[in-house]
Amino acid sequence: MSGLVAGVDVGNATTEIVIVRDGVPVAWDRVVTRGPKGSPSSLAGAAALLRRLERGLGEAAAEVVMAPMRPVCTTTVEVPVVAAGTGRLRIVAAGSPTPGGEGVAVGRPLLLTPGDLPRGEDVIALVPRDLGYAEAARLIRAALDAGIPLLGVLAEGDEGRLIANRIGRPLPVADQVDVTAVAAAERVAVEVRPPGRPLRHLSDALFVAARLGERDDAPAICTELYDVSCAVVARFARRQADSVGPNAPEATVERAVADLSRVAAAAGARAGTSRSRSLLVAEMSASAPAAPPVRLDMGSPGPAVSSGPARPDEAAARTPADRLAGSGTVSVRRAPSEAAAARAGALTTPGADRNSLVVDLGGGTVDVVGPPGEVVAAGAGDLLTAAVAAVLGIPRGAADWVKRGPCVRLETPHVSLGEDGSRVFLDSPAPPGSVGWLAVPGPAGPLPFSSAMSPAEWRTLRLAVKREVLGATVRRALNTLNIPGGRGGGSVVVVGGPAGDDEVLGVLARELPPGTVVGRGNVAGVLGHRYAVAYGLATGAYPQE
Repeated sequence: MSGLVAGVDVGNATTEIVIVRDGVPVAWDRVVTRGPKGSPSSLAGAAALLRRLERGLGEAAAEVVMAPMRPVCTTTVEVPVVAAGTGRLRIVAAGSPTPGGEGVAVGRPLLLTPGDLPRGEDVIALVPRDLGYAEAARLIRAALDAGIPLLGVLAEGDEGRLIANRIGRPLPVADQVDVTAVAAAERVAVEVRPPGRPLRHLSDALFVAARLGERDDAPAICTELYDVSCAVVARFARRQADSVGPNAPEATVERAVADLSRVAAAAGARAGTSRSRSLLVAEMSASAPAAPPVRLDMGSPGPAVSSGPARPDEAAARTPADRLAGSGTVSVRRAPSEAAAARAGALTTPGADRNSLVVDLGGGTVDVVGPPGEVVAAGAGDLLTAAVAAVLGIPRGAADWVKRGPCVRLETPHVSLGEDGSRVFLDSPAPPGSVGWLAVPGPAGPLPFSSAMSPAEWRTLRLAVKREVLGATVRRALNTLNIPGGRGGGSVVVVGGPAGDDEVLGVLARELPPGTVVGRGNVAGVLGHRYAVAYGLATGAYPQE
């Protein structure tokens, strides 16, 4: 009887092992990778998993096959988003969560004080934080009773709704506004719409041009306000500086990439690698307008950036196998390419053929392998997690669960609302304090993560983030392989951990040529979408060195 061969795939996120006899898988399992890929702790974890599988079989592997290891550094940096030049116009506030009243008003900003307000001129009252909502409402009522043309209110605190409820007239009241900055403006416009309804006037360039002037700059202002229901726009005496020089968007992105490259180089030096070979910058602000409550150009985190994979030198590439071999008497063989092993394993999927293109989605890299060649590119599952965490402002541990698929909103302790509008009774009451929140299945039941948007809005934003990360990486790889977007008819097999995402096939299909057959891998017909590299290594069905 032939001996056992173990394929060991130490990945950036998980370590997977498949043991075969005569090419047939007899045992397989995976664990979370300990420490950086290729580190002593990661190899110790792989050795422990191998010994556990061997004990279950009652037989030791005669040979272990591994591939070169390319550790990947994934992190995020906040890139300041500089608005396009808008001349003398400026968006002072947008998307306040607690405005009051309704309507639109344009006038001269004036600080609300116990003294008399001027007559004969339209006024927008400015309420400083220390005035208090009750006193502010009293002064506003007194001004209105005296015939003062007070048309709108801007409050510095978060008491817009409290002030509006005590005025007795339907004035637009925006809060959380920097009244000190507004006080220096020549004119100011405020609009408040019912919750969920977009602006009608401050998103209308003709209205803004007519009431605030600056016709040439009005379109740039309105473009930023299409998806909000409350906004304040002011006109100042001087033009704002244009977005050029060291604070321009291009310059800030370049600085962020340079900073991250230095981080990646330092990480590569510590891991015994020579240089960074691939870098992906995922610009999340391109996706944000799909979900107004998470507008990145209104102060949310900037782009998520992933660097790697680092190219190991020859000595470093052989070191992991030597270390694993030193843990016992097993013979360790080094395969020439992880990507080639992934292709060999993926093509054992029923229905795949030898001309299929293989997309291996890992934690740190995406390997795209086909007859034209192979590309290993940064920007995979870890970057998707980092991007979701940055967009939502949640920890990465939570983002790893949130990114995976559809969510629900917990309408009541017993009813949830799905992304398709369906309502479902919960099997058990929702956790205390989670009603009104979006939630996904987590490790200990429903995991709430946001109360700022609807399920449908998060679906739109989630798919946009996946296209910006996974789709962009695959698109880069296809361009490198010279696979044009207009030629289809082939097939693509998607494997790796992120391939288990229910939405990933749809995301990748949009990046592939029309007519391409896209399917999820089922390695050896029994292993599912994982273990492609490990099985390919174990069977040796790849080009040899």
